[in-house]
Amino acid sequence: MKNKILFSFILLNLTALAALDPSTAIEKLKLKELSKTYPKEKVQNSLKGYKNIKSESLESLSDKAVLIDLNITTVDLLNKKDYSTISNYVDDFLDMNENSLGNISDKNILERVSKKWSATVAPKDTLLLNNLNIALANGLMTGYNLKNINEYANFKKELTASYGHNDITHALQLISLLKSEGLDAKIQLEPKTSAFLHNPNWGSPNYDHTILEDGKIVLTPTEYDLKFEFKNVNDKIKFTKIIDRYAKKDSKDQEGLIYKSWWQPFVQTDKIEGYNMLISHLVKNGNFEANVLTLPKNSEAFIKAMKKESTLEVTAQEIWVNPAFYRFMEGNYK
Repeated sequence: MKNKILFSFILLNLTALAALDPSTAIEKLKLKELSKTYPKEKVQNSLKGYKNIKSESLESLSDKAVLIDLNITTVDLLNKKDYSTISNYVDDFLDMNENSLGNISDKNILERVSKKWSATVAPKDTLLLNNLNIALANGLMTGYNLKNINEYANFKKELTASYGHNDITHALQLISLLKSEGLDAKIQLEPKTSAFLHNPNWGSPNYDHTILEDGKIVLTPTEYDLKFEFKNVNDKIKFTKIIDRYAKKDSKDQEGLIYKSWWQPFVQTDKIEGYNMLISHLVKNGNFEANVLTLPKNSEAFIKAMKKESTLEVTAQEIWVNPAFYRFMEGNYK
């Protein structure tokens, strides 16, 4: 028992040493001048319950008070000398590659997501569209997505899940649902042009479309991927279960689902239990990149065909998707 306590004590102190202390964080966040405006009374009000309030300098306490007021940390964490949330915040602040609209917990996150969608310009790249439409018509894939790489979330891969849909009301209800279920995560909306062959049995096309030389019609609706970066892998797994429960249709008139749920929702992530592997083929031209998903057995044929028919470079990688979407890739509709 003593060894366990000693180990926990050592681990806690090593974590504290590895994390940024509050004053260093204030410097990195460029908030030092703000900190110096804090009078003693304001500092004391912000740091109620802080056990070292009488022994530390006003400068040190002011730095901590600023971090408290910005909800970057709490008095309880400061008392434990747990600076991990401070370090995480500073890392995110300094990461210029990351694109985030905010967090699920933000009060105005629905407004931000809605405005981003309303201002969306459908990604288009003639070279990629022409080459991939030929491959689509030749049966080398069931469809593809096209994005502007400047919209990428660039979140931490192991904590990220991607969710695809085409209706913004569905997205807003999903975010609200996740919040009601106690989940928080960073969010980015990545607009995409999706492409797939039109089935004549569907009637006249009701999306933007391109008619190929052989008469086949490629539908190109504007859709989106919602990218979520969760706090831990367990939260990401909880997200996948919420999708199965509230956003997957299992019968025609099923109730208790969020708006316009699909038979086969599309969730993509790192490898997790119960998910199936697909091959993602990335084909890039300038600021635009297409993502072509295939079953593993069809990957080699697609890569060979692309090398034969075009000079575009194809990068292949393994991804994991939910069982319902995997069944769609196999040709099933449920």
